[in-house]
Order: sequence, then structure tokens, then C-alpha cells
Amino acid sequence: MASTETGPAQGARGSGFLAVILGPDGAGKTSMTYEMQALADDWHFASLHPESLYPLDGIPEYNSWALSTHPRKYVAHMRPLTRISFFTHVLSMAWEYHMRPHLDAGGVVVSDSYWYRTAVKESVQNPDAVFLFQTLAATLPEPDLVIWLDLPLTESWRRNGTPTTFEFDGAVPSYEAYERFQQRVLDELRYLLPAHVPQISIDATRSAREVAVAAWEAIDKAAEGARPQLPQPADEVV
Repeated sequence: MASTETGPAQGARGSGFLAVILGPDGAGKTSMTYEMQALADDWHFASLHPESLYPLDGIPEYNSWALSTHPRKYVAHMRPLTRISFFTHVLSMAWEYHMRPHLDAGGVVVSDSYWYRTAVKESVQNPDAVFLFQTLAATLPEPDLVIWLDLPLTESWRRNGTPTTFEFDGAVPSYEAYERFQQRVLDELRYLLPAHVPQISIDATRSAREVAVAAWEAIDKAAEGARPQLPQPADEVV
């Protein structure tokens, strides 16, 4: 089951199941998630994409902070502390409003990359300030399952189109700069993940629907196996 350890931001949590989807940019994480929602409408899907954060439960008028004050095209040009403060705020909203309540209620939460990809990318692109994001991330629970979408970087480049500044290393968005950055992120993600957390790889060269079905089956099986088993009644003595 997911960790029940407490921390300053985490606190006690319920018996929910947290699955994290990882893979290179362009692997189809978002498309697969949309497909999976049709297969598991009682699960909750979360990501750090600002577009997916709103509305926030209980404060509907606070409905576009990340989008209206920090459009993505400006974040790359922010100074280090301002930039990392944005990502830390987004992670806080994603955790407190979109993940923790469902985990506390014993539900299944599927997270697109959780905090992992942002932490690794910022360690490369914003190394002087990433410690602030890492401090919050260290208080959050480990996932119960990690699913890797396995896709060659040549194919992710083709699917992704022109990369954003968050997807390559350098001044020019060439394939070489993309491949170099993506491979470094993947290597550091594998190093960052706790070794005892189960990990499954899925062939992401297939259609989004096929990938979603494979991921849904893996998560459903793991979540079912993690649920506490009720004690069986003793055999009747005759």
C-alpha cells in the first residue's frame, strides 16, 4: 500500500493507491490518460499541468492563478527563485486538491509524472533554486506503482513536434539537443525512483487506446492486490 508516514505537508493519509506514469516528452502520457478515464471513471487523474488544476474545491473563484499570472511561455524566463516558487505552488495545489483527498478516501489516483519530472528537469535547468521544490517533494508519499511508457526518443521527437524550452537543452531545438536532454532526464528519473517501488514498462509505440488498456490492467491488478484482505471465516466444526 501507499506510505502512511507523516510529514509537515503530507500528514496522515488513507489507504488509497497512487500510480505514476513516466516517460519521455511525446510518449503519449496525456493522450493515454484521457483514454484511461473512460475505462476507470471512479479513478482520479492528476498532473502538474496548470490547465488541469482548476477549479479548486471550495474556492471556485480562485480559478486560474497559474494560467493568468504565470503563462507557461514566461516561466522559462523567470529568475531562479520566482520560477521554482511557481512550480512549488503548482505541486502544492495538485497534491492538496487533486491527489491527497482521493488517497485519503481510499481511491486510486493516477498521476502524470507526479513531482519527479519537474524535479529532474529543474535540477538541470534551474539548479540554484531546485532545492525549494525538492524540500516539498520530500514530504510527499512514494507511489505504489510506476508505469514507464517505453518509446524511442526518435519517435517521441517525431510525435512531439517543435519542443518547448522545457524539453531540450541549449538555445536551438535540434534533435541532438532534445535527445541529450531527454536521455539525461530519463537516466536521472530511474536513479531518483526508490528501488523498492514496483515498476512496469509498457510499449508506447502502440495506439493511445492500447497503451491505456495495458496501463489500466496493470494498475487495477496492483491496486486490487494491495487492498487489505478481510479475514476469512473459520471452517465450521461439525
